[in-house]
Amino acid sequence: MAAYANLDLPNPFKASWPLLALAALAAALEIDPRLPWLLGAVGAISFGVAALVRAVAAERELNEVRRTADRLIVYAPRTRDATALVLWRAEELTQREERAKLKRELERTIRQLSPDRLPGSSPIRRVAARRHVDLLRALAQRVGDGDPVAARGILLTRQLLRDPASPLYAEGSEPLLARALTRALGALEP
Repeated sequence: MAAYANLDLPNPFKASWPLLALAALAAALEIDPRLPWLLGAVGAISFGVAALVRAVAAERELNEVRRTADRLIVYAPRTRDATALVLWRAEELTQREERAKLKRELERTIRQLSPDRLPGSSPIRRVAARRHVDLLRALAQRVGDGDPVAARGILLTRQLLRDPASPLYAEGSEPLLARALTRALGALEP
């Protein structure tokens, strides 16, 4: 059994299923012709909306837990109190599907750097990034291969691609780009 099995993580479905059951029950009131149709419809809609609100709240809470775990993985991966949380998030981040998505994102970024493409609305510092396209390719290759990777490397790669303050986007941060790419590539090693 996984070391994080005892974590009580927010689950949007678990949070909303009782209200969804009540919505179905209210909709079933439509079967009885003696009851006004509005009773079942309003009840079903009300419980359905409440289920949606509860699911969205649980999803937000789960995303906050993920952000907390991400900070622990990047800045304090050996924190004793957060071991189960870190293990759960590390497994989630290093799944094949997540790695494939990140590889596609890296490949899309590499394609945007092509001199054949006209500059678009992308804020990438193309001239600076072109100088380090080999590192970007190596990063995409490593993320996409079947070998195990460390969650910290996945997070640093995501941060490099998604953070507007990343050296890939920030003006004047060209000298930091090679270091950030090398850091992310090195952090992928378990």
